[in-house]
This record gives sequence, structure tokens and C-alpha cells, in this order.
Amino acid sequence: MKRIIVLAIAGAFLTTPAFADTFKADQEAMLKKITAKMEKFKASPAKIDFLTKKKACVEKAKDAKGLADCKAKMPPEQLDKIK
Repeated sequence: MKRIIVLAIAGAFLTTPAFADTFKADQEAMLKKITAKMEKFKASPAKIDFLTKKKACVEKAKDAKGLADCKAKMPPEQLDKIK
């Protein structure tokens, strides 16, 4: 039983960096997309404001759940509705 617990704890420590790298890659990808959209819509102050808020949310996210929360609060469809 002790072996199973020790192996579970060791496995958790070994896999944590892999998840952190995935989160950072996802965060960077989202930031690149937002920056590209900001360049595309630079003539629309309302869209820039939305994208600026979304970018701040993504930058503040500390984990994958934080990124998912940003997507849920500010979905891409909402940007299309802004004129």
C-alpha cells in the first residue's frame, strides 16, 4: 500500500511540469491570436477594448481553468457581434 502511495505522489510531481508547459503554450497561442486580431481591428475602438480586456484576462490566468474562464466570459462570437 505504501508503494502505491509513493508511486502516486512521485507520478504527480513528474507530470506537473508537463502540464505547466502545455498551459504556457496554450496561453502564448491565445495571446498571439488576440494580438493579431488587435492589429486587424485597430480601426474599431469597441473591438480593441474587448480584445484588450480579453488579453488582460489571459495574461492573469494561472492555469488551464483560468484560460477556460476567459474563453467562457469573452467568447470569440461576442467579438463578431461588436460593431
